[in-house]
Amino acid sequence: MDRINLQVSTIKNLPDLPAASMKIIKAVNDPSITIDELATLISVSPTLAGRLLGLANSAYFGCAGNVCDLRVAIIRVLGLDLVKSLTMGVVLNLALDTQKCSQFNSEKFWIDALLTATLSQKFSLLIHDEDLIPSTLYTAGLLLNIGLIAAVYLFPEEANLILLNSQKNSTSVSGEMTCLIGKNQYELGGLLLAHWHLPSVYPTAIREFKNTAYSGKEKKMIDLLSLCFALAKKILSDQDDELPSLINKLESFGLSAAVVQTVINQIIARKDNIYAAALAISGK
Repeated sequence: MDRINLQVSTIKNLPDLPAASMKIIKAVNDPSITIDELATLISVSPTLAGRLLGLANSAYFGCAGNVCDLRVAIIRVLGLDLVKSLTMGVVLNLALDTQKCSQFNSEKFWIDALLTATLSQKFSLLIHDEDLIPSTLYTAGLLLNIGLIAAVYLFPEEANLILLNSQKNSTSVSGEMTCLIGKNQYELGGLLLAHWHLPSVYPTAIREFKNTAYSGKEKKMIDLLSLCFALAKKILSDQDDELPSLINKLESFGLSAAVVQTVINQIIARKDNIYAAALAISGK
């Protein structure tokens, strides 16, 4: 399949989300939703409820076999924020099957996404800027690379080659994807989120993520997401010596190096929990 045909096929074959999944995503993005309302909504999906209860009963949270009620799992074990991110992750993972692409590492994808989302939320809470809403930053961090999953779902063979070439040549996935299918994962992700009718802030931020010429109203949000994504990569690969340069860049948002380092230390202490959450999303 040549690149032009791939681009046409991409737009033509973007998957729809079932009405129930759309309802769940809308609820997760509602900051006023109550625990009871969320638990009731999640309970409609046996797969989703099962994965959340499985995580709540895992050794990571020290409640092996003791939690049978979803509401209890949210209140006493997982917490509302984690459940919201897990819920969105599982819904998206179920909608976009990645099993046909052997090179795609679902667990690693969701670890990156969860860590980027968590860092983005924590820093935006500390920055106190009306343009950087913590809940929006969290969701954007979670969705940042959703275009990669879309590519894996739409073109598993081509995605396999993209991931292999990236690893072999030490090149970026977005660069390899642009060469092969004419769009990188951020452009494709923006298309997908617009197709799903998510609030415009998300498709815009994702679509423009690699566009250095972009100067619209989401620019500040994109800049923070970019730093958090890079920081997540360094934390997960234990490249502590490369953290200072990113910490210095975060100071442009009014954060002191000491505050940033404190957040990083908190994240590192929770790496096992983030890994467990990624496994739950992947269904492993």
